[in-house]
Amino acid sequence: MCNSSEYINELVEADRKGGKPICAGTFLNPGSWDSALLAAGTTLSAMKYIIDGHGNLSYALVRPPGHHAQPNQADGYCFLNNAGLAVHLALSSGYKKVAVIDIDVHYGNGTAEGFYGSDKVLTISLHMNHGSWGPSHPQNGTVDELGKEKGFGYNLNVPLPNGTGDKGYDYAMRNLVAPAIKKFEPDMMVLVVGQDSSAFDPNGRQCLTMDGYRNIGQTARGLANKHTGGRLLIVQEGGYHVTYSAYCLHALLEGVLKVPVSLLADPIAYYPEDETFSVKVVESIKGYHLNCVPFLREA
Repeated sequence: MCNSSEYINELVEADRKGGKPICAGTFLNPGSWDSALLAAGTTLSAMKYIIDGHGNLSYALVRPPGHHAQPNQADGYCFLNNAGLAVHLALSSGYKKVAVIDIDVHYGNGTAEGFYGSDKVLTISLHMNHGSWGPSHPQNGTVDELGKEKGFGYNLNVPLPNGTGDKGYDYAMRNLVAPAIKKFEPDMMVLVVGQDSSAFDPNGRQCLTMDGYRNIGQTARGLANKHTGGRLLIVQEGGYHVTYSAYCLHALLEGVLKVPVSLLADPIAYYPEDETFSVKVVESIKGYHLNCVPFLREA
């Protein structure tokens, strides 16, 4: 995934002039461009740490976020697609196939767009079923956005209903994400995380608690251990409830690190879940993917 020179020049020029609105809701203010470069560079360094063999796990704790940034378009507070650039670095360094799992509450439309025609990158996004929010975000995040040409079938969207909760996400990870990763057989994995899927986030209504994030971390680590030799890059995205986001991140990392006993108890979260409804939605999405995506049907 590479941004066009025209788009980069637009951002540089906007920064030179002191900033400007780039699209609805996304402003390049003084200092934003430097921050975007630092975030992208930090994420690339985190990926290089794995590529160079220093370790299998790395976490890029960066702002501004990146997963809405498309090759030619800023969007959703994102200017450069941090995770997408890291994927590109892995591919250019000799890795054959990279899988991206995005659990931010919003569709990782920029990452999907960047690899929409590639069969070397499997992009999976579990997100609130929010649809498009305007010209800067034309993608809807629906199940029928599957990629194009060689990349058809390598973009899997899992739009989840509001209030899906811990059990619904765990079911989706085990019954949708895990089988797709197994079929794809990646040699590198990128987990794109946003704590805006939490129970108390003002930008989302997915009702994940610390337990939900811990389970996602455990599952992602297990998939990496099984399919990529343990190679897993974690990239930070959204999260707007400052206090609870920190607790949820702590829980996710406990899961990734396979901490046997949680070091922090959840101080506030409890949400009743309609597990039956969540399971029906996930099964419906699974049926659609199996029917439409050739590589998922292969023995």
